[in-house]
Amino acid sequence: MAEAPQRVNVTSVLRGSFLGHPYVVRNLPFVGYLSLLGMIAIFMAHRAEQQARSISKLSAELSEVKSEYLEAKSTLMRMGTESSVRERAQLMGLVPPTKAPERITLPADEAE
Repeated sequence: MAEAPQRVNVTSVLRGSFLGHPYVVRNLPFVGYLSLLGMIAIFMAHRAEQQARSISKLSAELSEVKSEYLEAKSTLMRMGTESSVRERAQLMGLVPPTKAPERITLPADEAE
């Protein structure tokens, strides 16, 4: 007759006596390797989540900066129009000239 497999008692598990079994001791390096791989996988998952949060934060900041840029560009374009410049000049006390500028021409013999 074949021997019945040994039953593991709850007390032996709580005491940790199964850790001294030759089969367990022989496979400890493999268990350590698997534990290391598990820790690396957990670390990489946390790192990926951190990068995803950072990317979403930076994309929100980028869209905000783009809108500020467009607003500043439109304001600058409005400030550059002739009517806007004229209004600001009048506020400073400057008035537009009433007559056109005169062109200065040199005589033909001095033009050389």
